[in-house]
Amino acid sequence: MTNSRIAPWASPRARRRLAEVEAAVSADLSAAGVAHTVRKALDAHTAQVDDDGIVLYAGTNVLSPAAAAIGGATVSGRPSMGWPGEKYQVGLDHLDTLEVLAPMLVAGLMEGEHAEVRLQSATLANLAVYTAFARAGDKIAVLPEAAGGHASHHAQGVPAIRGLTVVDLPYLPDELDIDYDRLPGFLRVHRPRIVVIGASLMLFPHDVAAVRAAADEVGAILLYDASHVAGLVAGRVFQRPLHEGAHLMTFSTYKSFGGPSGGCVVTRDPDLAERVSNVAYPGMVANYDAGRLGALAVTAAELAETGPDYAGACVANAQALGAALSERGFDVARHGGVHTRSHHLAIDALPLGGGDAAAQLLGEAGVYLSGIGLPWQRIDEGLRGLRLGTQEITRRGFTPDDQPAVADLMRRVLIDREAPERVRADAVALRRAVNAR
Repeated sequence: MTNSRIAPWASPRARRRLAEVEAAVSADLSAAGVAHTVRKALDAHTAQVDDDGIVLYAGTNVLSPAAAAIGGATVSGRPSMGWPGEKYQVGLDHLDTLEVLAPMLVAGLMEGEHAEVRLQSATLANLAVYTAFARAGDKIAVLPEAAGGHASHHAQGVPAIRGLTVVDLPYLPDELDIDYDRLPGFLRVHRPRIVVIGASLMLFPHDVAAVRAAADEVGAILLYDASHVAGLVAGRVFQRPLHEGAHLMTFSTYKSFGGPSGGCVVTRDPDLAERVSNVAYPGMVANYDAGRLGALAVTAAELAETGPDYAGACVANAQALGAALSERGFDVARHGGVHTRSHHLAIDALPLGGGDAAAQLLGEAGVYLSGIGLPWQRIDEGLRGLRLGTQEITRRGFTPDDQPAVADLMRRVLIDREAPERVRADAVALRRAVNAR
């Protein structure tokens, strides 16, 4: 069976896997049978990834124990439409506490005054900004896709929903950053309504003040997408986007932030905040998942107290891992002799078969990460690189002293070409040793 009922338009590779799973889950579709299938899948995933995996994927994290202990399942099923004091529904007075506490704490933590927290992802947060400040036919200027620009910045993503034209900012691959000398002239030519910086691969901070000055010259809104670095921003490590000049900042509330899934828009400007808020509700959400706000508030409060330590530990782990990987023969991206100033690392995996193939082999060995495009690659090279993030292993208790052992696992799989199933036992042993501390 190679046809998929779920997505017959998917790629052949995806259709094969979809068909395989569809056949496996169709044996018993009774309520009891489905419940059993779901429990079995979740238990297996927990054992493989949460209990025994070394997760270096840059787009994930785990909640702190305090945030994870916050309930909210019943609240998630309760509609909550409108501001406290003028809700469409009655009987929601206690939810007002969450709807005030979460944005208040998030805004203060991220050095803003106003936070829109009702959106379910950073992609929707970006869409809210595009909708508030650009109309169909307008241009937005973004980082090139191969330089870590996110799908929500590019033509195949939400800009297409708004009918926006996307232009790539001038970029210097060797410096892993924007070409600031060319930027003002570029913006004068294209005159975008919105300039978007921040990316899915953030090794070094941007010169936000320089971008803001160039954006102001053409009347553009400067949006900093901090989805991947929000936890570092919260800890005052790496970058302070609003303080440095961004009009607005969007971010994912999980990833390095370490909260529940969702997205935020933060700003210091009440007029900008009002425009985003009116797009968010009633423009993009009626009801939303209010159940996530409790864990978000707890996460923000924890980061206000311990964020600098956590963010610093993430960076220290990334720097130690980058050094260990380089010593073992990996081509780790760097600028000025430095691999990273964030929790991200990038490896040029072209000699290793490319990013996707390398990630697949590492996954079979119990080390989980992803491929990514690299700024210097050709368009026909697919995802040439590997992207690593240390936010989850830091929360799991890994320290810089553990990074040589992680690098050894990767070397054995990708350079020594040892069978992944043999390496997996040692990966599990390392994870369990860290767990036992």
